[in-house]
Amino acid sequence: MANETLNNTATQAGGKKERSYFFDTFRGLLIWTIPISHFTMVGGNFHQASFGGVVYITINVFVMQAFVFLSGYFSKKPQRARETAFKTFLFPYIVLVPFFFGVRYLINGGAHLTWIDPPLALWYLVALFVYRFFLVDFIKSKYIVQISIIIYLIAGLIPWLDGTLAAGRVVSYFPFFMLGYFCQKEHIAKIQSLKNWHCVILAIVLVGINILLAYKCPVSVEFYLLRGPGAAFGLTWYLDIIMRIADFIIPCAWIVLMLNILPKGKNYLTYVGMNTMSVYILHLIVRQLVKKFDLPDPNMFVYYICLFGLASLCVVVFSSPPISKGYNWIFDFLYDKVYLSLKKFIKWMLGIETNRDKALKEAEKEK
Repeated sequence: MANETLNNTATQAGGKKERSYFFDTFRGLLIWTIPISHFTMVGGNFHQASFGGVVYITINVFVMQAFVFLSGYFSKKPQRARETAFKTFLFPYIVLVPFFFGVRYLINGGAHLTWIDPPLALWYLVALFVYRFFLVDFIKSKYIVQISIIIYLIAGLIPWLDGTLAAGRVVSYFPFFMLGYFCQKEHIAKIQSLKNWHCVILAIVLVGINILLAYKCPVSVEFYLLRGPGAAFGLTWYLDIIMRIADFIIPCAWIVLMLNILPKGKNYLTYVGMNTMSVYILHLIVRQLVKKFDLPDPNMFVYYICLFGLASLCVVVFSSPPISKGYNWIFDFLYDKVYLSLKKFIKWMLGIETNRDKALKEAEKEK
């Protein structure tokens, strides 16, 4: 989802490479649901046993898992993933924490500045940095997928796997990253072999499950964010494990369904999927405003129309070329012109010379 350098291409006849629009469409659909999820929760009329609860649970049981899966799928070059991890994820996180501190302070009149407990939805940047930076090391174990799933299942029993450095979520979404990494094109092709009636049945079953989770399951919707131990939500150790098993199978089923029903050709979602990070970050400002002022609710139909309409407007505006290109330009400028220049200056002040600097000097001498 972030400004990743993705090899989102498919080799065509004659060796020519062409962008695979399917995965852009997949990302476009996923990013469209995130503002809907956030606005549904903070809009002022959220109840778990309601239409809004069904929407919120439906989105949060699979969307971030799918995003992490896709990120793993497009991280087939581990060394390259490590080289770009800081610029792509950790550097924006470092910059955005004080930015959103300012946003929250201006809107709410108070906020807490900390990089230790990722605010809002910035945990995703921390998680992706960890996954991609250490991918080179993770894949040294041939049992890493099995290990990641076991750790995921018991994560809810470990008290310190909470919001600190997004540890709870880093661990809980990690299996999906590794599944994505080891997933190959031939695996995707096999998954996409479901017949139409299979997809219809699967969709009905998944929606039915989400309705039951909203209206009948006593587990709080906060659980589905996987950001802390089960005890924080009043779950016993065995119920936490059972719910985590369910919350592993359900998103896998949703991913299978999406891989089978989404169009493979170019469409508007394709375009949105190419510009997801600006939507992901900038809609959080609007989320703060929605949370503070609530949306009007003359009746629930109008309320949800306003809610989903505002979320869709955020997607359309924040994925537009002026906004997305401006967003990317700002971070490129901050990294290339500000951060690297400052880093170079500090090294000069401390008399630190890198191997690259030495090589350049040697090359100059040879000339």
